[in-house]
Amino acid sequence: MSSDLDLLIDFYQWEKQRLLLEIEENKRDQDYLAVHHMHDELRYVQNELDCLLELRNANHRKIQRLKRNIDSYTEEDSSGYFKPQIDQYKRELEELNKKRPIAPEETQILDEALFSLVNEEIEGFTVYFDLKKQAYIDVVKIETGQIRLTLAEGTSQGGFGFLKEYMFKDEPKLILDGSSKSLVALLNVDRYKNVLPIKETISRIVIGSKYWLGLDDTIFLKLKP
Repeated sequence: MSSDLDLLIDFYQWEKQRLLLEIEENKRDQDYLAVHHMHDELRYVQNELDCLLELRNANHRKIQRLKRNIDSYTEEDSSGYFKPQIDQYKRELEELNKKRPIAPEETQILDEALFSLVNEEIEGFTVYFDLKKQAYIDVVKIETGQIRLTLAEGTSQGGFGFLKEYMFKDEPKLILDGSSKSLVALLNVDRYKNVLPIKETISRIVIGSKYWLGLDDTIFLKLKP
């Protein structure tokens, strides 16, 4: 049975293929303005897809980088000069492919916590980005019925202004709280209690923050008492 994460990945992969086909069609029609707009849409979809794929496999970006390096060096290596480097990339890629990607049931832990929160069965939960609790997201339901995400540091260093400026500039709902030096987002819950948009936002924040802060791959969730 497909998980919510797999369904989201399938959707964005389908959307990517649709945009690529439309770009080619507009090129044939010489509609270059439409091509330009389609490329903007494609960049957005690719970014969303990369975030979801990295949520499923934390080594996704590394794997893609190694594949690009292998293809690039192989294309240029008519003399065999780059063979040692290519072999090294292939060994690294083989090791990464051996690592276990995240299992579908593990992503359901976040689903269950979100459903419990939306249905007011719990007060909230915290997603810690590493075992040292250096950074985390607090997730609670406030009086207006919205879900509030608060991205904070356990060290209280307040470095999230840079995160907002460079990593999350395309996340308009994520704003910097000057008093707490944390990033805050308020997300609406529709009448169908669909938690997928909230889950996707949490995923993007976790992946972007861990990449920027250089934290390890361990993530754990703790319910609020």
